[in-house]
Amino acid sequence: MTIDWDHIAKATLPAHCGWRGTYRVRYSEIGENGKVMMPALADYMQDAAGWGARILKLAYDDTVDQGIAWVLARMVIYIRDYPGNGEDILVETWPSGVSRRVATRDFRLTNAKGDVIGVAQSYWVMFDLRERRAAQWPDWIEERLPNPPGPKLIEPPLRPATSTDPLPAIDTIKARPSDLDLYGHVNNVRLMQWVLGAAGSNNRPDFHPESLDIQFRTECRVHERVELRHANGFAAVSREEDGTDLVRAHIVPGNRLALA
Repeated sequence: MTIDWDHIAKATLPAHCGWRGTYRVRYSEIGENGKVMMPALADYMQDAAGWGARILKLAYDDTVDQGIAWVLARMVIYIRDYPGNGEDILVETWPSGVSRRVATRDFRLTNAKGDVIGVAQSYWVMFDLRERRAAQWPDWIEERLPNPPGPKLIEPPLRPATSTDPLPAIDTIKARPSDLDLYGHVNNVRLMQWVLGAAGSNNRPDFHPESLDIQFRTECRVHERVELRHANGFAAVSREEDGTDLVRAHIVPGNRLALA
């Protein structure tokens, strides 16, 4: 997929549904190269999505009494520059459309110089908090979504790239209580950390890839043991008990999109 950074930079933050906020890179969020790690950027975007949902009265506090909540089904991220410790990052976000009961939300990341350093698109579905499965949308959900939505900054393929070859298991992980979020399952950023923790050459960590396309297929619960599988840029987190893929991902290493 070709990234049109000029188009991304020129897109206007929608006045009726856009949100922007500044995040400062913390020491705990940088890697060995002194640069912020991708999961930290995803954490900023997760936080920004929550504030953006508040504008539309579609945040967790607005849906939990109905027994439903938004959960992240997929996220596509491209980063061309990773800021260092103490640097500020402006995160802008807005809803960018709905297709087949999947809502998309786009993100634009800009550094203190005003350069666009990253872009992402996220895919959200409704989750039944009692039945622990996908939920139907009540009418009031659709009524609160912006019409028209904001612009799409990127156009990822409909389906994430997958490997036709089996992925060898390289590690096992047990989900701990500290891995959970308010929905009672392992948070998507923690799952991203697990995937990137073995995404580099020789199964070494790569927390600064050029891009990540990650699909969250089903939830990981506390004390579940999972296998981390990886080969040639493709990764999966699979439930050890039955082999079910909880997460699938495609990682492009390096940072060939870097700013000059």
